[in-house]
Amino acid sequence: MNNNIDVLIIGAGPAGVAAGIGAKKEGANNVVVLERDWDLGGILQQCIHPGFGLRTFKEELTGPEYMHRFIKQAHEIGVEFRTNTMVFQIDKDSNTVWTMNKERGIEALNPKAIVLTMGCRERPLGAIRIPGTRPSGIYTAGTAQRFVNMEGYMPGKRAVILGSGDIGLIMARRMIWEGAEVEGVYEVMSWPGGLRRNIAQCLDDYGIPFHLKTTVTKIHGQDRLEGVTVAEVDDHMTPIKGTERFIECDTLLLAIGLIPENELSRMAGLEIHKVTGGPVVNDLLQTTNPAVFAAGNVVIVYDLVDNVSDEGLIAGSNAAKFALGRLNNNAKRIPVKGGENVRLFSPQFVTGESDTTIFMRVTHPIEQACRVFAEPGLYSQRLRYARPGEMNEVKIKAEQIRNLQDLNEIVIDIQPV
Repeated sequence: MNNNIDVLIIGAGPAGVAAGIGAKKEGANNVVVLERDWDLGGILQQCIHPGFGLRTFKEELTGPEYMHRFIKQAHEIGVEFRTNTMVFQIDKDSNTVWTMNKERGIEALNPKAIVLTMGCRERPLGAIRIPGTRPSGIYTAGTAQRFVNMEGYMPGKRAVILGSGDIGLIMARRMIWEGAEVEGVYEVMSWPGGLRRNIAQCLDDYGIPFHLKTTVTKIHGQDRLEGVTVAEVDDHMTPIKGTERFIECDTLLLAIGLIPENELSRMAGLEIHKVTGGPVVNDLLQTTNPAVFAAGNVVIVYDLVDNVSDEGLIAGSNAAKFALGRLNNNAKRIPVKGGENVRLFSPQFVTGESDTTIFMRVTHPIEQACRVFAEPGLYSQRLRYARPGEMNEVKIKAEQIRNLQDLNEIVIDIQPV
């Protein structure tokens, strides 16, 4: 049993590395980050395209370049990293973390505070139950991205992309760059799932067809994928008879959504939000277990890595405060609720201990002037539009919370003006 760790962080992606920096800067002595992969950086290792760091560093970087700056800073201030280390159990009663490593064997760690930064995973084909065989040639977009960018393998020569998540849009362009044909991107909803800039830069600039309210209804092929049937869908997402057509292809890439990676969160006995799929957290990024904090895509799936890193810094700092006995354990617990056009949001509670940003996604797009607000009278900002693929923010000052003695809940929403 190792009891000498102040803050233990699980996952060395953008949130985890930033959490290590935040914990050290707050004064924690022994800060350890565990990573199951052989190297640091998480998903950004394979994101070799530019577009990262515009807000944080005021310049355009690739994913590895963005992560290198954080990793360098973490090493300089003394964060300890352990790679090739798998966490396979968290005991909810004692907060003991069980790890497995080839050199260290099986080890039980009992830190003063834990930060969960495991990120998210992609929805597989089984999640949408498309009938047909299960031949080779069907990949999640992130798996294909790793094959191409890190392993040097091409998934195929003629691709169809199902879903319009950002990784799928980026992989459409990447496949074209590597000489493959992309027959089209098909999205079951009536609006895109990814950022508009990725649609413009990855699809429009390369003439890749983009079909809304259309989905794959059947898989064809035995050993290798030979094609898919696509069809338009109605307002209930039911395929419309007579709109089916066969598309010949040898590769199907899936960009049908991301899910917070929360097996360990459930092991730890944390309350999981039924909509986000991540732990319920307050504005300190503290979960329902006071010693456990969570940050980044393990809480709610973000569109910008800058927000993930910012959350990591906050979670690491507050975890260090908890470990050092400096966190207020009697803070307020004011619930946040989403209005009629807000589906996903985080955090779910505010304490008034610090300024906070509530991140949210709208349920349906508003393609006109609208207003994002927090009631009662805490925030209001005019927007040109609001889309599910792009997060919106509500910023609330701690002083506002403290000044409202009878504040029972905060309601956030976005409505046309």
